[in-house]
Amino acid sequence: MFHRSVLGMAAAAALSLMPVAAKADPSFGFGISFIIGGDVSIGVRVFSDDEAERGALALGLDYKLRGKAWRPNIGAAYLDEDFYVDLSLGLDLSTNELDYGIGLGLTSNVDAPAGATGPGPGPGPTDPSI
Repeated sequence: MFHRSVLGMAAAAALSLMPVAAKADPSFGFGISFIIGGDVSIGVRVFSDDEAERGALALGLDYKLRGKAWRPNIGAAYLDEDFYVDLSLGLDLSTNELDYGIGLGLTSNVDAPAGATGPGPGPGPTDPSI
């Protein structure tokens, strides 16, 4: 029962942040998570923001390879233009136990950071009198 109440509180916290997250466009990811305790999982993530070089809330669904179980999770992630790193709290649906994971994966629909407009201006015209 304790595990369900903690997950319920995490879900309530995520829902309370929905109005803030609704102002940002979501982004998506696919990656691998290393579960504390020895398991490895693959899964998908939805991030609360689509701006690179920022933190975001993450909601995910993983499949634990050794435990052969589904793992819905919530966490925090750092997004870059083409990858993410996250920390997650998940619920193993076969054992109903909470676990923690560290993930890494690829992102899609993530915008470049503001101010990153590409290469700067090239060299100026040369002075032929030199």
